[in-house]
Amino acid sequence: MDEKRVAVVTGASSGIGRAIAARFARQGVRVLATGRDGRRLADLAAESDQAPGAVRPFPGDVTTPGHARELLAAAAAEWEAASIFVACAGHGLPGTVLGSDPTRWERLIEVNVLAVLHQLRDAAAEFVRQAELDGGRRVRDIVVIGSTVGRQVSAANPVYGSTKFAVHSLVEALRQEVCAHNVRVTLIEPGFVRSGFQDAAGYDSAWFEAVAAESGPLLTPEDVASVVEFAVGRPTHVHLDDIRLRPTRQKV
Repeated sequence: MDEKRVAVVTGASSGIGRAIAARFARQGVRVLATGRDGRRLADLAAESDQAPGAVRPFPGDVTTPGHARELLAAAAAEWEAASIFVACAGHGLPGTVLGSDPTRWERLIEVNVLAVLHQLRDAAAEFVRQAELDGGRRVRDIVVIGSTVGRQVSAANPVYGSTKFAVHSLVEALRQEVCAHNVRVTLIEPGFVRSGFQDAAGYDSAWFEAVAAESGPLLTPEDVASVVEFAVGRPTHVHLDDIRLRPTRQKV
């Protein structure tokens, strides 16, 4: 990877987003890291202080109107225009269509679909603008963290899964729209990852540990981060646009 690149990473205060931001910094990338937990972002920045790159914390909520534009402007003001945007922030929701909590549906869709759509639109518009200025000589990457449950229908987790199906569709449509500008839009679809995601969403811990016993060892956030690093590090003419990774023993 070109160590001079600038990246924006959402959802960077924990889990996969945090691992991506930290890994980028170790590779020399300058990272604007955003999330709702300012203390954890500050800890991430401190831990990356000796890395070849840098992490600058920028607390915020991805559902705030104009947040992605604000992030891109802040990165440009701090260093230079970003050429990587990673959309990682998201919520989970346990339960079936009949069994999930309907009072949480709107927030789930707001975070997992509408906020991602705004991020995609704003990042792509900025990257296309940059490409038109330099003739697309520099590759630019938009990476979205999806899920294997957004490809295979799950009767046990369909509401969350439906948001990932929607995002997967948007990612491919945007890829087709901007690829001529050397803007790569990449979907990463992890299977089961052991992180704080399950606890934050309220998934049953006994169920999750049963999954881990059957399918583990589970993926770690660092496993996903290494795949993101590899994808954005390909030469300009190479695009790994859709990558699924699972624990080896995960069946579906």
